[in-house]
Amino acid sequence: MESLKVDHTYGQALFDAAQDLGRVDEICEEYKIVTRVFENEPLLKKLFLVPTLSAIEKKETAREIFEGRISQELLNFLYILISKRRISYWERIGRHYEKLIMDRDGLTKGILYTVLPLTADQLEGFESKASLTLGKMVKLENRIDKTLIGGAKIYIDGKLIDASVKTRLESMKQRMRA
Repeated sequence: MESLKVDHTYGQALFDAAQDLGRVDEICEEYKIVTRVFENEPLLKKLFLVPTLSAIEKKETAREIFEGRISQELLNFLYILISKRRISYWERIGRHYEKLIMDRDGLTKGILYTVLPLTADQLEGFESKASLTLGKMVKLENRIDKTLIGGAKIYIDGKLIDASVKTRLESMKQRMRA
């Protein structure tokens, strides 16, 4: 539960600061740059987690790597996370920051499970229908679920829309018993 609080607190703080600067989207892109560096160089992130290195040494390393590649505001945010020993939350903070951007823009993400991959047009059709249903723009990620017989399942904002053939058959079975 603490991690949720940390994610939200730091993500909201970064979002508020970026909004005050009018640079929410730029900071988001820079955040993704740092995230990619951490993904491509996992030892770097581990270095920031080593308790025997001082915060000063870690900040100097961050400065050498990121200065000139990201804004001073995001670099300062990275310094704060290093000082507060919160760098392990980097990815989760970034996800919360992106969620705040999507909320601001009236967007939401969801996952669409199907048996086969959908074409771009099919995916767009599902997004349009889901957007109309929810009253906000929906961006869906198509994932394959081989356990489905047919149809689809959509998870959006913690809600399940189950239009799978299996569920329809179960429903028909229940009605026949009644």
